[in-house]
Amino acid sequence: MKRTILLADDSPTIRRLVRQTFAEGNYEIVEASNGEAAIKRLDEVQPAIVLADIYMPGKNGYEVCAHVRNHPTLGDIPVVLLVGAFDAFDEEVARQSGATANITKPFEPGALIELVKSLVPVEAEPEPEPVQMVEEEPPHVIEPAPEIELKLEKEKPARAPVSKAAPAVPPSAPAEPGADDLLGLEKIFKDEPEAAGGITEEDIDRIADRVIQRLSAQVIESIAWDIVPDITERIVREELKRIDES
Repeated sequence: MKRTILLADDSPTIRRLVRQTFAEGNYEIVEASNGEAAIKRLDEVQPAIVLADIYMPGKNGYEVCAHVRNHPTLGDIPVVLLVGAFDAFDEEVARQSGATANITKPFEPGALIELVKSLVPVEAEPEPEPVQMVEEEPPHVIEPAPEIELKLEKEKPARAPVSKAAPAVPPSAPAEPGADDLLGLEKIFKDEPEAAGGITEEDIDRIADRVIQRLSAQVIESIAWDIVPDITERIVREELKRIDES
């Protein structure tokens, strides 16, 4: 809680100096520019201490101090007289007025602060009670549910693999005579008279001519790619054999 200082001085410089001196302290400054104004403010603010200049217009500091001592409720508050460096200070008058102390102007701010604190100590603010640290419970961790294998109540019986039956092959019709004889050799050899001494080369040539005459374009096309390479290879081999023998 701040303590009120009633400052009575006709010098604006002194008032400003005192105001700045206690700007950051636990004191509140109430100013008055003369003695009469200080006496009027006394009842209004009920200060904890009075600082009064000994030379002011109207009532001086000695008279202000005497008024405080005669006050019914504030008679015991400290009164400090402010004395100029070239002012004549009357110690006897100061003692008769009931002055508590005096200080010479211009004063050091630190000296004024120490003087005021010695007369009006500021009540120490109660230290805040230590904050009790409440141990927080560890956060509740939700454990993941164990994996559960889902099973059907009744397992369906495994279906037996269905074997596909081979398609029924219709019975083949009896092969017509000569169906596989594309070249008609069977008829050719049947028509040929069997020689007594066997088949000669001339007979083979004649049969080959008849075979070629009977071949159709479709038959030639279907068998050419299989027969021609074999015939060509055979001809080449025969020619190479003939060359070697000669």
